[in-house]
Amino acid sequence: MRTLGKALIVGILAIATVSCGADVSNTDFNATLVGGGEINLQDQLQNVPVALWFWAPG
Repeated sequence: MRTLGKALIVGILAIATVSCGADVSNTDFNATLVGGGEINLQDQLQNVPVALWFWAPG
């Protein structure tokens, strides 16, 4: 059963990884900067992979 559990976890992670790779090249995304102002990710980071870190002070 342990092998089946590991295989299930690997399968779920593989599906999640593939589904997160959607093409959103035509999507406009504006983000508010911590220091003030905004950035348009489509204009600033065209054709470059982007990792977003969403943070909210608590």
